[in-house]
Amino acid sequence: MLPFGTPREVRGQVLSRIRIFSVNGGFVFNAVYNLQAKTPVVNVATMMDAVREYNEKGY
Repeated sequence: MLPFGTPREVRGQVLSRIRIFSVNGGFVFNAVYNLQAKTPVVNVATMMDAVREYNEKGY
């Protein structure tokens, strides 16, 4: 999703995965070190913004 999706799709997938994996706590987000070469910078920024948004709002 990150290298090929739109920023809107990336945001939705990030928030969805956080909701799934954070049930009962213990989930730690980690941006992988091996981003594909042609991954749009806007998608990486969107991913990080979505994590920040979730953390601040707590959904």
